[in-house]
Amino acid sequence: MTSPYTRGDSYSSEASRKHIQQALAAYGATDVVFSHRGNLSAVAFRGDGRQFRIVMPILQSEGALAIRGDIADSRLHEANARSLERANRKSWHALALAIDAKLGAAAAGIATLESEFLAHVVLPGNHTVLDELEPVIDSAYRSGRRPSFGRPDPSARTEESQVPADFPHLRSVPSPTARRGS
Repeated sequence: MTSPYTRGDSYSSEASRKHIQQALAAYGATDVVFSHRGNLSAVAFRGDGRQFRIVMPILQSEGALAIRGDIADSRLHEANARSLERANRKSWHALALAIDAKLGAAAAGIATLESEFLAHVVLPGNHTVLDELEPVIDSAYRSGRRPSFGRPDPSARTEESQVPADFPHLRSVPSPTARRGS
C-alpha cells in the first residue's frame, strides 16, 4: 500500500513547481522559468554554462461538457476535473522527484548536470538534443543501421574515448521491425 505522499497526491502542482525552483536555485541554476502552452508545460533554466528545457504533457479535458442542468452531468464534470487535477499533480510531483535525483547525482560528482539533463540541453536554434536526435534514433531502429552522428568512421575513435576491454558490453538491440516479424 502506498501513502498519498508517495503517490504525489499531497502536493499541489504549484507546490511541486516551487520545489523544483528551489532545488534548481540551491544547485546554482539561474533564470528558472515555467511556461504553459496548450497541453504542454515546461521548465527552463541555465546551469553550468548551458540552457535546459524540460517539456511535459499536461492532461486537459476534451472540451467543456455540455451541462444540461442535470445533476449527474454536473457531478461527472466535477469528477473529471478532479481526475485531471490529480493526474497533473502526480506528473508535477514525479518531475520534481526526477529533477531532485538528477541534481543529487550532479552534486555528488556521479554525473554532470549536462549528462543528467542531456536530452533537455537547448541547442542553437532553440531545439533540444532530444528534438534533434529523436528522428535519427527512430530512423536507426527502422533501418537497423547504426547512425554515425556526424562521424565519418564510427570505428575511428581516439584512444581516450575507447571503452575499456574489460568493460561489460550490452548486446545489440534488434530493430522494432525485426521484432514484429518474429
